[in-house]
Amino acid sequence: MVEGIPYGLGGWGVPSIFREAGRLLGKYFTFIAPFIFAFVLPTAVIQLLEVFGLAWWASGQDPPFLQKHRHVLSKAIAGVDGSYPATPAWESEFFILLGVGILMWLLASLAIASICKTVQYIYSEEEDPSATKSIFMSLPQAILRLLVTSIWILFLTLVTIFTVSLPFYLLSVIFKEKHEALFETVNQIFIYIAVTILSFLFLLSQEVAVLEPNNYGLAALKRSSKLVQANILPALAVFAVSLVVGGSLSKLSSYIASLHGAGKVPQWAVYILAILFALLYLTYVAYIYLATVVLYFSSKVKHDAAEGTLPGFRHGGSGNPYAPLVVVSHPILQNYHNVQ
Repeated sequence: MVEGIPYGLGGWGVPSIFREAGRLLGKYFTFIAPFIFAFVLPTAVIQLLEVFGLAWWASGQDPPFLQKHRHVLSKAIAGVDGSYPATPAWESEFFILLGVGILMWLLASLAIASICKTVQYIYSEEEDPSATKSIFMSLPQAILRLLVTSIWILFLTLVTIFTVSLPFYLLSVIFKEKHEALFETVNQIFIYIAVTILSFLFLLSQEVAVLEPNNYGLAALKRSSKLVQANILPALAVFAVSLVVGGSLSKLSSYIASLHGAGKVPQWAVYILAILFALLYLTYVAYIYLATVVLYFSSKVKHDAAEGTLPGFRHGGSGNPYAPLVVVSHPILQNYHNVQ
C-alpha cells in the first residue's frame, strides 16, 4: 500500500497537486473510506438536517422525524405541569447551536487528522498491517493539538476584526451618525479582506498541527504562513477552490431546502436531491482535504529544501526525505508486530 514521496513533489504546480489528490482518492479509497464514513458522513447528515429543519419550520411545519414525537417534545419543553421553563428561548437556541458547532468542529477535525495520517502513511515507505487501527488510535493526540491551534486561530481572528473595526468606530463617533452607513459598509469590506488573508495564511495550520507534533498552536500558524508563501500559487488555487466550491455547495443545500419549504417539487424528489447532495458533499470534502494535504507535503519539501533543513538534503542523502514518517501506532500494537 505504501509508495513513498512522489518524485519532484517540491516542484509540483497546481495541476499536479489536484491530479495527485484525485489519484489518492481513487487508488486508496478503500483505505480512506472508513475515516470518510466515520467523520465526514455524520457532518453531511447534520448539515442536511439543520438546513431542512430550518426549511420545515420556516414553512410552518414540523420535520417528519419530530412529528411522531411532537407530544413528547412538547411535554419535555413545557414541563410536567404545563408551565414553560424560565430559560428564555434564545438561550436554549444558543446552547443548541453551540453544541452543534462543537460537534461539527470535532467531526471536521477528526476527518482532517485521519486523512492527513492516511496520506502520511501512503508516503511513508513503512508497511503497517494495522495502519487503519493505528491511525484511529493516534487521533486523540492530534485532536488536542488541533484544539489549541483552533483557539489561536479564533483569538487572532477576533483581534484582527477588532483592530480593523476600531478606526471605523472612531470615525463614526467623530462624525456622529452622519456617515454611519458608509463607515459600516467599508468596515465590513475591510473585515472580509483581512479575515480572508488570515485564513489563507493559516491554510495549512491544521496539517502542520497533525503531522508535526512539535508545531501546534501559534507555532503551527507561523509554520503554515511560511509554507503557504513558499508555494503561493498552488496554495492560492487550493484556497480559491475550497472557497468557491464550498460556497456553491452551501447555496445548493439552501436551494434544495427552499424547494421543500415552498412546496415547488414533490417531497420524494427533495429527498433524492438531498441524497445526491450528500454524496457530492462527501466527494468534495474528501477530495479537498486530500488536495490540501498534498499541498502541505509539496510546500514542506520546497520550503525545507530552500532553507537547507530537509532531512537527507542537508546531509546529501537520497530517497524519501521524510523516511521514516511516523505512523503513530499504539505500543501494544508495536509489541504485537514485534512478536509476529
